[in-house]
Amino acid sequence: MINKKTKMPWIYVGKTGTGKTTKALECLPPNPIIRYANEYDIEDNFSIPKDRGILIEEAHYKPNVDLIIKTILEYKGTIVLTSINQKDVPKKLYDMCKLKRAGTINHAQIKLKESGCINTEDIDSGLEKNIFEMINIYLRSKDRDKVAEMLKYNKPYDEMLLTWIMSSLKTEKIAFIDAKIKRRWSADYLYELIAYAHAGAPISFSPPRRKAYDRRPLICRKIGLRPTDYDLLDMLKQDNEFENYIYKTLSPVDRTAVGVKKQIVVKKQKEKTVTLEDYL
Repeated sequence: MINKKTKMPWIYVGKTGTGKTTKALECLPPNPIIRYANEYDIEDNFSIPKDRGILIEEAHYKPNVDLIIKTILEYKGTIVLTSINQKDVPKKLYDMCKLKRAGTINHAQIKLKESGCINTEDIDSGLEKNIFEMINIYLRSKDRDKVAEMLKYNKPYDEMLLTWIMSSLKTEKIAFIDAKIKRRWSADYLYELIAYAHAGAPISFSPPRRKAYDRRPLICRKIGLRPTDYDLLDMLKQDNEFENYIYKTLSPVDRTAVGVKKQIVVKKQKEKTVTLEDYL
């Protein structure tokens, strides 16, 4: 099934809390496509840029084996999987991967971080972060100015950001922002409110499960795309006419979800009047 030209993906195996996802993300380019194995829905592997990368989480839990194997055989970029154990990964999928053990939890380092001797901001310099890194910094960092700056720089989708925060942090302030303020003010003001709603503490990060926040497949249907094409939206939006089509077709909430804020004025070139001199 797999040939010499096929790039075998890594599969990180380890118990919860051993850093499987963190290690997997280190092997991938920034901002990879992330899917849970049981919800894996990518069919058109050739449309995904080689430098994007794909992370497939929880390969032990009812994975969509046929589509995942199809991606392994067709996609030319980096693919990494994670699983809490080896025995529950279907054999024909596991045999196509190279195993990496996530190891055990470094209790000494965790104690240092929780005591404040090691600050998250000392480890993570620079503003460009994926959603996993953003939430970890949001929860733990004491420097809330830097948290606000990070959110405004990366501009995460507000519904996704709030859902990921609330999966680990239950506060009335965040719930109020989600219910009463979201999308009523500018994005930068929203990010500042979110940043300063929490002071930073050694809180464990628990990512949400099963597409709790993702409306993009439904949005894709509304604009005539396949539900699985939402990873192409950023590329398609580079065309001004298509971005205007999105603006006209979607509701204000859905436009905000895909990052389309206003119509683009497309300047049409004036047709040149052809005269006799043009032929001479």
